[in-house]
Amino acid sequence: MKLDEMKVQYDRARDGFTKESDFAVKTEKKLPKVDMSGIAIKIGLCAGVLALAFIVRAFGVGAPKETVTEVSTHADEGGDAEQNRPGKLKYVEVPGTKWTAPVLANDIEMMFEGNVLRFTAASKDVKSCMEGKVLSVGTDETFGAYVRVQSAADREAVYYGFDEIKVAEGDTVSAGDVIGTVTPGRSMYLRIFENGAPQDPSAYVDLSLNG
Repeated sequence: MKLDEMKVQYDRARDGFTKESDFAVKTEKKLPKVDMSGIAIKIGLCAGVLALAFIVRAFGVGAPKETVTEVSTHADEGGDAEQNRPGKLKYVEVPGTKWTAPVLANDIEMMFEGNVLRFTAASKDVKSCMEGKVLSVGTDETFGAYVRVQSAADREAVYYGFDEIKVAEGDTVSAGDVIGTVTPGRSMYLRIFENGAPQDPSAYVDLSLNG
């Protein structure tokens, strides 16, 4: 054995390598590449679904519920106990389809078997509920000074209890026009007729208390 070969073997033994296989070059296995764009899309879709579910739960989705309005009633002070028949008015309110009440009120009562509404006035101005022509003005023995207004649809509104009347027979009025005044705290009455037949005023007038 040549001197050079002996030196190589010595060096190998010293370094702890006893086999030729120890000199083999080890290769690393490469991991397959992952498509990160696909994962990002899936994460985005999941986040969107969760956000939509939160919005639906927080705010609710569906048809609007009908609002049931209940108006408490009280007997008219000093009125005829046999004629005044107070009760509770309960109806389904459909926004935008009813007339505005003729006067601001803090109390509303149904009287005379549902043919007369009594408002306890919270303001002095009395306004027409509808567009029409003033048929007549006068004084009723039970309810006081009145104004009769008839619409083109042969519908008639009669307002009672004025302190002062500001229209005359033959005048044309629009909905919301002031037709007279009443002292706040006193009663204002309303009757509705259609084709000459008395109607339930609560079917035509918004009875929300606003005084």
